[in-house]
Amino acid sequence: MKILMLDRSIGFDPDDVVSRPLGARQRGFIALAEAFAARGHEVVARRADGACTTHNGVRWDVLANDDAPAFGDALPDRILAWRDPLLLDTRSVAEDGQRWLWYDGGLARLDDNACRMALLSSLARLIFTDPVQQETYHNDLGFVPRLIAPGACPAFVAAGNEHIAVADREPVAITVAGWNDGLADIVRIWCEEIAVKPVDARLEIYSAALARALAGQENDVPDALLNLVRDALSDGVRVCMPLSEQEMATRMAKARVFLHHGAVKNRDDHAGMWLCDALAAGTPVVSFGGIAKARIENGRNGYIVPDAAAYGNLVAQMLGDDAFFAGQSEAARNGRREWLNVAADLEKL
Repeated sequence: MKILMLDRSIGFDPDDVVSRPLGARQRGFIALAEAFAARGHEVVARRADGACTTHNGVRWDVLANDDAPAFGDALPDRILAWRDPLLLDTRSVAEDGQRWLWYDGGLARLDDNACRMALLSSLARLIFTDPVQQETYHNDLGFVPRLIAPGACPAFVAAGNEHIAVADREPVAITVAGWNDGLADIVRIWCEEIAVKPVDARLEIYSAALARALAGQENDVPDALLNLVRDALSDGVRVCMPLSEQEMATRMAKARVFLHHGAVKNRDDHAGMWLCDALAAGTPVVSFGGIAKARIENGRNGYIVPDAAAYGNLVAQMLGDDAFFAGQSEAARNGRREWLNVAADLEKL
């Protein structure tokens, strides 16, 4: 098939996964495009800005070139709009073609008049990523949303394939929670709810905003959180700048547990891509819920916990109990879902 993929989030290049930090959604867009190409499709991916190049079988272009045909005289068989219904409206597909909207955001946006008109005029297949979206979508437009979960990006799959020995896994917990995503709760649990930590145990927080705040640069991080983190530095907390996908995958595959909150703020995050990445690297997850309920098998490759005490106890076990961790890690690795699986599911629509 000829597949045209569209994303207008930010400018990026496909080789950014090895050269600089990218958001999970941008990494996912790259991975899905390359998965389609690996499965034999002709793929053109257009985004807000970046180089016009061919990389891993995908022809990369920019949205500003939308007037130019993506496939010469042929129309695309599939158009996939990434998270933005307004990308659907004016583009033509082949006679038996389909338009897809991959949507992992909040449902309120789909009620916007412009988005409703785009969905109606394009007759797009609406693809949700979280059962909660399906359960709460008031479908007055007559659509039947499909449910397709995202996958793990290739670097994390490759890191998991290294099968790093349990003895070589460091007593490290990793989180990428933002400063308004329950990070304060995670730091308090680390300091107050883990009675005994292994020697050299660390909580690594990957956050550009927090790193800038600690360096005294302009930021939006609340003083209360900043002071909490400063006090926790003596208890093994480390604030790190985000890494490229490849660097982060290597780091994740050497850690013992990925800490996710899931029970605050972001009702609009129905993706959980970092959870897919962590599991593929063989790193189990502890969470209060949210999207984690759709991404982990509770008790097998991670845990959904009811309170801070249970959260702390399970983190302590992941860090300090080799046998417990090994079972969870192996299940996480064996049950991974890749973007190749996502591409295969989309082909069936």
